[in-house]
Amino acid sequence: MKAAEWSKVVWLEIGDANPVRLRISNSRQAAECLLERWPRKNNKAYKHAVMGCSRALKGLISDEIARIFLVEAAKQAGYKFTVTKNENSISKLEAEIAEITAQLISAERAQLAAH
Repeated sequence: MKAAEWSKVVWLEIGDANPVRLRISNSRQAAECLLERWPRKNNKAYKHAVMGCSRALKGLISDEIARIFLVEAAKQAGYKFTVTKNENSISKLEAEIAEITAQLISAERAQLAAH
């Protein structure tokens, strides 16, 4: 299972009483956060984020898409977060946008075909 560095880092504060600030920069870290540290696991965005990280680790979707799912789960859970440029990333923005777009279209087509 691969875990490529994201082009952006998600800084996330989770927890209610004593929030913990986490730096998440790849799909493996995101999956571990979601499965082991995420208190609010009862919403659709959380489930999408877990599935997205799993698919990214298997190479089925872009790691950047998994990052987007994590951010959406944080929004829905009401957690504070910031997204910053990953100084360790060597990816080019245009290539990432093209890859994400192609994978989103492919995923939507697969979903439509399944229904």
